[in-house]
Amino acid sequence: MEQAFAALILGIVQGLTEFLPISSSGHLVVLPQIFGWGGVVGSLEFDVALHLGSTLAVVGFFWKDWVSVFRHFVGAAIDGQQKIMSDPKSRLLVLIIAGSIPAGLVGFVFKDFIETSVRSSLLVGFNLVFFGLLLWYVDRFAHKRGIETVGWKDAVVVGVAQAVSLIPGVSRSGITISAARSQKLKREDAVRFSFLLSTPAIIGAGLLTFKDLVEIGFTQRSGSIFLVGFLAAALSGWLTIKFLLNFVKNRGFTAFVIYRILLGVFLIAWALWT
Repeated sequence: MEQAFAALILGIVQGLTEFLPISSSGHLVVLPQIFGWGGVVGSLEFDVALHLGSTLAVVGFFWKDWVSVFRHFVGAAIDGQQKIMSDPKSRLLVLIIAGSIPAGLVGFVFKDFIETSVRSSLLVGFNLVFFGLLLWYVDRFAHKRGIETVGWKDAVVVGVAQAVSLIPGVSRSGITISAARSQKLKREDAVRFSFLLSTPAIIGAGLLTFKDLVEIGFTQRSGSIFLVGFLAAALSGWLTIKFLLNFVKNRGFTAFVIYRILLGVFLIAWALWT
């Protein structure tokens, strides 16, 4: 029962924090340490289940967007290469792929280092505060650029930011939204571009983790625990995406910045005290 409860909580936290700009890795690193959760929910298999849940959430929520950009890309490709970059939706697919390369390279090359050397509570706390303040700073200005205007520079800036987000406590959505806002995209479109760009990264992270799982071999674990985590991550992730897209239409990110700072200060104090 304790493992099922832990799986439910961690699944909900994964879905919430993967898409809110408050760092999923920061929460998932710290919560098991604070509550002493191990066993099945501390296994690599469970990590795969959570990533699959997040993947289902983001792909399921934006399935119409993906169908649209793929359809436009195929149509533009038939008409010629120049048509691909002149059509906003087909261009968006190219830019999402290009923007995913930095995180893919960094994740593939430095995966082991990131998982073992930069996961301290002190560093997570610092990153929560620093990158929270960065989000606050770039969000102060009103911008009107839409996602249909996104170009190569935007893809590179946001893509590099996404690579930095592999460090726990930074937050993939937080830093990519910050990067998109720094490129003068309006809030809702910055969030949408961030989530679309995150899809290949989330899928890639899940595949890398699954590869590790295959290499070390599967173990006999409770399938019901995995299912609880998977469903909780998928449902909470879908609801979180819907909430954030509606929330930022009329509000900024100040509430998330305050939360990040408070949590970051707590983690720094906790790390220094223990």
